[in-house]
Amino acid sequence: MEDLEKGEKRAKSDGAASGAPLRQRDSHDRENLDNNDMESPTVPYPGALPDTSDPNSITPPSFARSEFQTIVRRQRHGNDPEGLKIRHSRPRSPHSNTEWDFAGWGSMRYLEIPLEDLQPRVNTPHMLLGQLAALSVAGNDMAGGVFYTFPLVAASAGVYSPVCLLVACLLLFFFRRIMLELASTVRLNGANYVYLLQFAGKTLSLVGAAATLLDGVVTATVSAATASTYLAGEVTHLPFSTVVLTVLFFVGLSLVAFAGVKESASITAGIFIFHMSTMFALAIASMVHWARADPQSLVLRANWSQRPNSALETVRALFYGICIAILGVTGFECTPSYIEHMRPKTYSAVLRNLIIVVAVLNTTLCFLLYGILPSESISQGANVLSVLADRAAGRWLRIIVVTDAVSVLLGGVMTGVMASTALFERLAEDRLLPQSFLWTLPYTGSQYIATLCSVGLALLLYVASGMNLQTVSSIFSIAFLFVFFLFTVSNLILKINRPRLSRPPHTSMFTLIGAFVVVCTTWAGNIVLNPSAVGVFVASFFIVLLVFLALNAQPIILRLALRMYDASSLSRFHRGKDWLLRRYRRSRGTRVCIWIKDDDIHTMLQALLSVQRNTPDACTVVFVHAYPNVDRIPSELHPNTRLLDEAFPMITIDLAFVQGAFCPSLVEATSRNLDVPRSRMCVISLDRDNHWDLADYGGARVIM
Repeated sequence: MEDLEKGEKRAKSDGAASGAPLRQRDSHDRENLDNNDMESPTVPYPGALPDTSDPNSITPPSFARSEFQTIVRRQRHGNDPEGLKIRHSRPRSPHSNTEWDFAGWGSMRYLEIPLEDLQPRVNTPHMLLGQLAALSVAGNDMAGGVFYTFPLVAASAGVYSPVCLLVACLLLFFFRRIMLELASTVRLNGANYVYLLQFAGKTLSLVGAAATLLDGVVTATVSAATASTYLAGEVTHLPFSTVVLTVLFFVGLSLVAFAGVKESASITAGIFIFHMSTMFALAIASMVHWARADPQSLVLRANWSQRPNSALETVRALFYGICIAILGVTGFECTPSYIEHMRPKTYSAVLRNLIIVVAVLNTTLCFLLYGILPSESISQGANVLSVLADRAAGRWLRIIVVTDAVSVLLGGVMTGVMASTALFERLAEDRLLPQSFLWTLPYTGSQYIATLCSVGLALLLYVASGMNLQTVSSIFSIAFLFVFFLFTVSNLILKINRPRLSRPPHTSMFTLIGAFVVVCTTWAGNIVLNPSAVGVFVASFFIVLLVFLALNAQPIILRLALRMYDASSLSRFHRGKDWLLRRYRRSRGTRVCIWIKDDDIHTMLQALLSVQRNTPDACTVVFVHAYPNVDRIPSELHPNTRLLDEAFPMITIDLAFVQGAFCPSLVEATSRNLDVPRSRMCVISLDRDNHWDLADYGGARVIM
């Protein structure tokens, strides 16, 4: 009994050293003792441990005593001079320790949000693109396909080429519905990276990021290389080779991109208007020439006579023609990459108009080609539209068409650069890339670091492919279809993992299955036509993916390096360990906020596990609870937070209370108050009865 009393005094003295809360709790427990228990001869007072000196005593400690011991233990460990939350975790090596893995104790506070901070801050109007400007960014790449798609389709489909081009454009309506649903749920730049991040998690989102970046870079590379090749085919005595000309195109367009999003879009809009005007003039001139020179359509009849004879050959020609023709609509997949720069309610119209414009343009011009030129000239000629212009109106129209071809292909370079830059911006906001990617020029506001990296990667890919246009085009074909495949995967995961998210357009399963069949079939057809494209694409894709995975796993890699350093003989040299510790702490200096609605500890635990799994650089997690008044605060929210703070020694778990109703303006104000970007704001779930869409929260992530 004397040993028991000494132990209790020691516990009380330890509790006194930890501060007043323990002393108050101790006195409060003793004042509320049950008088009946006080008279019990078995224990001296309720909650006391049984008399161990009596071997016949089997009375267990009461609930009050057990709770008291828990509080004493936590208070004692909370004031541990070494600062460790747990003692039972032993290092694997006898020469190492894990003190550097301790994140610190959490805290609780009430946030005071001024009323003026609750006013939402929206994008400035001059940064938003209208329908024409937004259409032109992707339209230059899609409409520019007429200069390099026609000969490829004609070589496989022959006189059926206009039908193949029309079907390829109509197949985009499958993907339009899917892309509208995805964009209405998450209206953020980044395309598949953002979609998969919201619906699946960080690892799968990096696959989307690698595919989107590779598609944007290859779009720019193919457009620049095709423009230089097209110009070299028209001008016999160029002072530069096609390789030097491609590099000059990249340098010049990078300077244009430094002018900013709005100014770059104005240039692309001018190019798009000039292109459509030129194609309209070419179509009118071709119709007039056809009516005058060949009123009986003898050329068209001769071309039709060369069609495949058997049904099997006809089906094969149509199939491979459609597989190649769908590459003529490249650029359509880039539209979600700059959706934040579009004005609201213009995205649907942009997608619809892109399909209509390209379908009319490709079908009409290809039909005119077979009505005026023989099949041999179409399938073997690289600059078939220039030949058509020369035949229909003369040299002057041919010069205009060549000028238009170079300008619209360079507009396709701008499409790829802007899509890659927007993705770099999103990755930097999510702290996957350094914050230097968000640096902007003082007058134009353009992200020059992201732009330089986009152009640099395009040049690197061009050099790695041996400056071979066919090799780059092979990468382009697979990358383009892989992005479309990820759109279908993102939509499917949205329906499975986030069914309660609000989104006005709903894609039916018939549309989703149809899109899946289309992309897999055309993908297989292109692989059969060019098997070498698979190896080039896989190598390029995995290099980009491994870089993203390594950047995301920096804390894990550095933690492994620290453990190996401690376990090795190098542990005697403290300078190396100090450098690794600085790098490790810097890599884990991120704070993440989780908006919690109630005090369900299971939900809190699952949210923490999700953050730990998808955000390895998170050192501090802040549970934020919005309350209307103090009486409505869940009673167990603070105790459960303290319990989880003890259970996760590698993460500091804070608790913050903010008065108000959960809404986008409150999330934005809290983000500024806590200095946590909205991309690090996590929401448990958003029900359908929520008054706002996920896009209104400016990058907040749904994690459950």
